[in-house]
Amino acid sequence: MINTPNSLPHLSPKMKMADAIHQYHSLLTILPRLGIPLGFGEKSIGQLCAEHRVSEPLFMLISRVYCQNDYFPTANELQQCPMTDILQYLTQSHVDYLENKLPHIERHLHKLLEPMDPKYSTLISNFYTEFRKEVKKHFQYEEEVIFPYLRQFISEQDATESASYQKSTFHQQHDDIEDTLNDLTNLLLKYIPAEVSSDERVDMLLDMYALSNDIAKHAMMEDRILVPYIQLLESKRHE
Repeated sequence: MINTPNSLPHLSPKMKMADAIHQYHSLLTILPRLGIPLGFGEKSIGQLCAEHRVSEPLFMLISRVYCQNDYFPTANELQQCPMTDILQYLTQSHVDYLENKLPHIERHLHKLLEPMDPKYSTLISNFYTEFRKEVKKHFQYEEEVIFPYLRQFISEQDATESASYQKSTFHQQHDDIEDTLNDLTNLLLKYIPAEVSSDERVDMLLDMYALSNDIAKHAMMEDRILVPYIQLLESKRHE
């Protein structure tokens, strides 16, 4: 039987991790960022969270946003997760993108560009450079503006006006990253030369689609967790 998105079981701490990953492949991206290695046998999600000192509510919150498109956390679910843990996960995901995922794409891309007509290789290279710049710009904005802003609430200090983030800027950066990545993928789809082996072309495109999906999930997590959490804290501040 083939599961459709609506027939997939909802994640719960009692599920065996292996069964959860079989149903939701996105968990393979999340686990290393939380410090949970593979090779967990028959252990459940809850058991592994306890074993690796990962907040169970945090794991469930992140996993449900990544894996269940119709999931929007409630205010109560947000407040069960320490903000410090959420920020630690986001920071680790930034490291994963910059040290692992993007360098992997870049190495593969350089190999594909070698036999290409210079007018196309230059265009694609420029798009990749722009994409990487947008990603780093977004991460820098989070780590220099949004994360310190939230830490002020955690330490029970008043958030200053200068630290206040702009929601429109946040969303615009998400859009810029996804648009540039889509443009780059379309260029590769149309202009990878025949001289490149079919396997390499397919592998590159699969890598790009996987990265695009991961970036979209990362943005979704920020939109559904980080922004609502900020709004919740700000509303409490003004009560």
